[in-house]
Amino acid sequence: MPREADHPLHTAEQPDRLSGLGTGGGVVTAEFRTPARPDLAQDLIGRVEAAGATWRAAGHEREAAPQDVLHAARHSIAADAQALRRIAAQLCSWPGRTLIGAEGSQAALTIALHCDHDPAFQVTLLRMLAEAVRRGEATSAQWAHLHDRCLVRSGRAQQFGTQYWLREGRLEMYPVADPESLGKRRADVSLPPRGDLIALLERRHVPHNGTGDVTNERSVA
Repeated sequence: MPREADHPLHTAEQPDRLSGLGTGGGVVTAEFRTPARPDLAQDLIGRVEAAGATWRAAGHEREAAPQDVLHAARHSIAADAQALRRIAAQLCSWPGRTLIGAEGSQAALTIALHCDHDPAFQVTLLRMLAEAVRRGEATSAQWAHLHDRCLVRSGRAQQFGTQYWLREGRLEMYPVADPESLGKRRADVSLPPRGDLIALLERRHVPHNGTGDVTNERSVA
């Protein structure tokens, strides 16, 4: 399992599907221009940009960060989670693309992926995100990332192969259910072939030696 110091970073009848969204649909095709709530979009995007230096650092660099930096990062994650909780409660839904634009919705996902300290809230967000996909307000790929994150965080096998970590200096994918059909499941939710991402992840996160945790492929997908 990912360590607490990490900053982010199921099967035939789907008994471990947390949201009930099928893998075959929900790809957003509509174009969204000016968001209806640019204030909310700016809030979420600004938070992600402020945290970007820490979140986007290579896994081995985060492992070597001083304790005060890690403490500040954890405080920022908690504050950002509270902001997303407030927005979701205000809207009674996932902040979708019509309200906050594609960039704002992606920022909401980034924050949701970092809510490992509050698993119940993360699962609530996953269910909201599933409904947003059905309404065309989010993408199936976004849902797949958060779905995998919730599964991995709860100790279960992920479904779409989006979660990775470094072990003894080598990039490893967290356990995945039915690996033989992984490629098809990824295609069903508009994720690129897994092989296309490995080189990028290794260039970014794999040190010449040492270990660390990798958040997920979201930052390079």
